[in-house]
This record gives sequence, C-alpha cells and structure tokens, in this order.
Amino acid sequence: MKHTFNLFAIKHTLTLLTALLLASLAALNADIQQRATFNDLNNAIANALQQTSNNTNGVGTLSQGASGTYDPSQMQAVLDKTDELINALRR
Repeated sequence: MKHTFNLFAIKHTLTLLTALLLASLAALNADIQQRATFNDLNNAIANALQQTSNNTNGVGTLSQGASGTYDPSQMQAVLDKTDELINALRR
C-alpha cells in the first residue's frame, strides 16, 4: 500500500500550529512584562518603610532623666508621650 501525503493539509496544519505557538509566546511575554521584578518589590518595601518611619518624626523626645523617686508629673509625661507616639504610628 502506497502512502500519500496531502502537502496542503500539512502546510495548513503547520501554519496553524505556528500561529498558536506565536500567540502563546506573545501572551507569555505580555504576562512577564506586567509582573513586578524583585527590584520593584524591594523599592516598594523600602519606600513604605521610609514613609512609616517618617510618621514619628513629629514626636519629640521626653528630654528628661528618670527621677529617683515616684514622680506623678513625670509618669504623666511618659503616658502623654506614649499616646502621642501611638497616634503618630496610626497615621
């Protein structure tokens, strides 16, 4: 039995497969272009950390030493400063 090949059908099939492969590669390339790189992620994290750190820049230090005895006004200053810090961190 002699085998015959339909060259038109083979060429048509190869053309379709090539088009499908090219479309798949183009879609993959588009997907890769849209993904964040490690550099992008590192920069985003660094910027977020910098901004978070800046939230507390307006909170001053206590600028006082610890009293050797219980001092209610000093304790209130510590509580007030703690509240100020908490509010700044929530921004």
